[in-house]
Amino acid sequence: MTPIPLHLPVRPDEASELAALIFEHAERKPLNDELRNRLNARTAALRLERLTPYLGSLARDPVHASTYYLAVDGEDGAPLLLHIALAGAPTSSVFHNALLIGRTRRMNGPEFVINALPFGPGDREDIDRFVFRIDPAFQPRRQGSRTTLTIRSDYPRAFDFFRQAYKRSNRNLAAVAGSYHACVWSAIRAGWRQEYTVVAEIALDHTNDIVRETLAYTRFTVDVTTMPPGSAALKAAADGHEEIRQARALLKTGRDFDFEVELGELSAPELASALDRLKQQGHAPQLVRAGAGAVDELAEVARQYQVTLSFRHGGESGAEMESRARATGGRWNYFAAGPAEAEAIVEYLLW
Repeated sequence: MTPIPLHLPVRPDEASELAALIFEHAERKPLNDELRNRLNARTAALRLERLTPYLGSLARDPVHASTYYLAVDGEDGAPLLLHIALAGAPTSSVFHNALLIGRTRRMNGPEFVINALPFGPGDREDIDRFVFRIDPAFQPRRQGSRTTLTIRSDYPRAFDFFRQAYKRSNRNLAAVAGSYHACVWSAIRAGWRQEYTVVAEIALDHTNDIVRETLAYTRFTVDVTTMPPGSAALKAAADGHEEIRQARALLKTGRDFDFEVELGELSAPELASALDRLKQQGHAPQLVRAGAGAVDELAEVARQYQVTLSFRHGGESGAEMESRARATGGRWNYFAAGPAEAEAIVEYLLW
């Protein structure tokens, strides 16, 4: 039994109001984004002072229909996951050692129970349990041919940016690079159930442990630009791809992944030769960064090999970014340091 602390991480009265609202509007109804948005609008009337709910994260237990999970910030902004269930429902078999917040009853309704557990970006096992056993829609996926803008920091704001970009252009640009669990945690709290990619950037001087820690990612970027262009760089790229592939096979990580290689400044013939060699060796990339010169010619080679050209924002002009977007036919990946940089460049890329 988990001991009850003197200071609860959530005020029971506020948690009860929120739980009553969820049961009133969500019970026996399809739980979709429209309903979540309605609940989000109605929470303003609750006047919550020390509880911040992220209604986009609201999920129903796939086994017990009257059990709900919701990401919130509690006292002092502590990130938590609420477990809300009818009093007669079984305790969660997914999350253990949850703290009892309270038992309450709706007017003329059944009694329900509220529990809470820590749910921050460092709670890796609970994040994995949530996306694999409660709401698989939050699992990151391969990028494939999807155009993306890869943001490398401030993931909560990044998903806000992706949502605004989607509303304006009807294009899903979502990709994030960095800490896997921080990225997925941010997607959960943002309620982002559309496709998104989580990118691992692998340096040449990495250790085997680093590769093993990144196996849940859905895109791997290997940078060989520190090596002289040619056979040595291509061998390093191929070795990196093979190491990732073998590690995933050993740990039975069955999902496919995208492979991206950064080759440095290459001419179109050099890029064609490099892609052909990697393909012949069984290490064909899905994305490639080959500099920014002669983009029209590089884009033509990329089309021939069904590869997406990737760029890193480096202060180039808007006209140059527009030229890249047109040359690639709108199929590109762009790295941005953060949401602010993404907002500054996206206007030139979505033509």
